[in-house]
Amino acid sequence: MSPLPGVDPPPGRFLVVSQWLRRTLFVVTGLAALTVVLPPSLGVWSGRALVALLVAVPLARVAWFVMRWFRRGDPRFALVGLGVLCVVTVGALLA
Repeated sequence: MSPLPGVDPPPGRFLVVSQWLRRTLFVVTGLAALTVVLPPSLGVWSGRALVALLVAVPLARVAWFVMRWFRRGDPRFALVGLGVLCVVTVGALLA
């Protein structure tokens, strides 16, 4: 039985992004531990990397969804996602 056109196949459709987020969780945990354990000069560096990763990962996930929505032919959701990315970009530029 073939799936309906335009309907996502249920198994494994988010496998790539979920594996990527799981790996990122381990990296964030490691950076948080290093921030606490390392001397202050290196701890500041790892803390900055931790914060940058905590900001970048959700934005990358939104970008992934935007690309997926454009490919799937749902421009309304894709435009909302682009709007979110634009708001974050403008906020970062103004800060």
